[in-house]
Amino acid sequence: MERARYRRGFDAARTWAPSGYHLKYSGRAKGDFFLGLLRVTGEDDTEWNRIRLQRSRTITDIDEVIAGVRTDHSAFEISEDVLPRVLSLIRILAEEALSRHGDMAVSKKRRQPQPMLTVHGRTYELSFRERQKQVRCVPPQKGQRRTYDWQRVTPAHRFEPSGELELHLSQGYAWKETWADTTKKALEAQVDTIFRAVKKHAEEQERARLERESEQRRQRAEWEQREAERKRAEAEERERRQREWEAALAEAKVAAIHASRTDRFATALDGWRLAGEIRLFCAALDQAAVRATEPAETERLRQWSQWGKEQADSLDPTAEGRSLGPNEFSTEPAGDELRPFLNGWSPHRPEKEKPPTRPAPSGPEPEPRRGFSDVPLDQGWRYQHRGRAQWWRR
Repeated sequence: MERARYRRGFDAARTWAPSGYHLKYSGRAKGDFFLGLLRVTGEDDTEWNRIRLQRSRTITDIDEVIAGVRTDHSAFEISEDVLPRVLSLIRILAEEALSRHGDMAVSKKRRQPQPMLTVHGRTYELSFRERQKQVRCVPPQKGQRRTYDWQRVTPAHRFEPSGELELHLSQGYAWKETWADTTKKALEAQVDTIFRAVKKHAEEQERARLERESEQRRQRAEWEQREAERKRAEAEERERRQREWEAALAEAKVAAIHASRTDRFATALDGWRLAGEIRLFCAALDQAAVRATEPAETERLRQWSQWGKEQADSLDPTAEGRSLGPNEFSTEPAGDELRPFLNGWSPHRPEKEKPPTRPAPSGPEPEPRRGFSDVPLDQGWRYQHRGRAQWWRR
């Protein structure tokens, strides 16, 4: 009836849940009630299910815990004589933990019931051990058989349960404390001391957690500051490189235009000079044809003169439709044409390019000769000697 009245109260409280939340509870049939105010969006469902399933795997009712330990107390090193006292201590500790908003539970997953004390937000494993006392071993009477046929020496002492208990609380391998019966105080009188030690340990753990979180926040702030400085430095470096690249690109365009115009103008000048020389030579051929006495010689000289004039017209830049046009003068170089004037900058992005690696020579380098080169050169019409002379000028 008491549990049913609680359930009706919880069902009525659901209608008063704040907007955006709904009330859930666990423990309808047995065990402790657990209430949760969850968001209707479902963000808290995972945590609620974890708590609910965890509670379903444990026994929190103190009577059921004591019944389980009474049935199987093999997890404790005790004798049957002190079992009632152990069960009494478990109840005392559970009631004291309940008054401090804790509980005493036993996991259903373990083969041996092992009480777990939860208080101050920490869970500890509870165990008992009965101390052994050394007593004098009474030798067997004459005619009685020894325990083993091979036994030749009878022990003088043996160990028996003393009735004195030790209580152990542990939290993994990190923390472990022991209390025991003394001549002045039994374990029942040390319950307050036990819970003061547990509270002190919980406060130390909480203080260590706060210090650890504070240190983590400090390290996080330092890392974020270093990261912001690094990103700011990278942004400044990118801006600097962008400015330098744009300045180098502008200078390279001017230099490339000047070099292109110079090269085209020099080529045109060479062609104009060569065309003039060819025309003078053709004029000399015409005069020689006039002075020639044989008609065949005259015809041959005039043919050479006509062919030379046609070549001169094709090389003369001043002729109509030749290389010195308005488009070639105003054309701006781009891409790889700017690379020789960028001083190592890439013509496509603001970054330096690695210099091209020259392949290692397969054999010994030939001894260089003065004025001689095997590099293939253009054998077309040139006014000046650029490298190896043409075959007809040797």
